[in-house]
Amino acid sequence: MALSRRDWNNVIIYSVLAMLMLFYFVPQHLMTQRQQQLASYKLVPDGYVLVQLQFDRTHLQQAGQVWRFQPVVDDQIQPAELAELWQQTELKPWPQQLELSSQPLRQVGLLLAGERSLQHWGLYQNGPNYYLKKQGFIEIFQVSAEQAATLIPETLSNVAK
Repeated sequence: MALSRRDWNNVIIYSVLAMLMLFYFVPQHLMTQRQQQLASYKLVPDGYVLVQLQFDRTHLQQAGQVWRFQPVVDDQIQPAELAELWQQTELKPWPQQLELSSQPLRQVGLLLAGERSLQHWGLYQNGPNYYLKKQGFIEIFQVSAEQAATLIPETLSNVAK
């Protein structure tokens, strides 16, 4: 199959256009997707199942369809509601870098189905504001005082004030 000079020019022109689209539009599309992902972050990502939350004083475990504290704590907290809160909460990353203390106010370990290790989340306070930070991650997430109190209740922590 022999191509004329004009046909070769067309092949070159379309190849250059295809490469421009590949090198310009694909990275822009990927960057847009990344920004949309960072716009909100689920504590338990879609497609994962929460199995256990480990607080300082107790563990919240799923036993069949029921959630329960082990050991049992005499508290007003409903285990199923706390588990549901962790599974449904979406947070937005805080856009600025903050100086957080080296020790969190309270912490929790999160175990997902199929995972071998816990995800450790810490609750930090900076002035009147509260922040959640996942160990090993750069992003921090601002939470309201009410969210902080419901996600990691003081009564389940050894550091309760």
